Amino acid sequence: MIEVELKAHLADRAAVEARVASFAVLEGGVDKLDSYWHGPDWRLNRGTRGFRARAEEGGTVVTFKNKRSEGGIEINLESEFSVSDPEAFAEFALRIGCEPFYAKRKRGTRYRVEPCEAPAGGPAPSCEGAATIEIIEVEGLGDFIEIEILLKEEDPAAIALAQGEIRGLLSRSGVSESDIEPKYYSALLIESGLVPQP
Repeated sequence: MIEVELKAHLADRAAVEARVASFAVLEGGVDKLDSYWHGPDWRLNRGTRGFRARAEEGGTVVTFKNKRSEGGIEINLESEFSVSDPEAFAEFALRIGCEPFYAKRKRGTRYRVEPCEAPAGGPAPSCEGAATIEIIEVEGLGDFIEIEILLKEEDPAAIALAQGEIRGLLSRSGVSESDIEPKYYSALLIESGLVPQP
């Protein structure tokens, strides 16, 4: 699965959320506790073997990604699987040489924007599919908007369309492109002194 997403800082969370609520469907609350891990031998291959265990809605999902960023928009090849026993999985990870890195918590609300439809007799729509918009607080870092579209495969044309759709949704939300945060949360947390440098 290909994840195309951006995040941006919010100066006025209430105003942005009101704008988003005017065109998107409220799906519910967000409460994600993410634990980030270094993989075995990570000191020899920094940034290549990490993974995340996310506790959300009573379940835990482990995710690993191949990441890249284009103009502040992340394009990630993402793989994930559920674990039935998070404590046993953590013990297993330690046994095979993985090391915990840091934790991050996000809380807020999630909205969905349905795919747009072409007008009768009009050109094809620019959107790729349903987009997810989250208005969240990241503990220690403040308020953000995250906008994401998932694609089934890495098709350059589809990625370009998704990028355009995401930027359009950011504008509809009343957020300037100058507020896009191109750095990963890990870098922001390290810069803030909330996570020790590896």
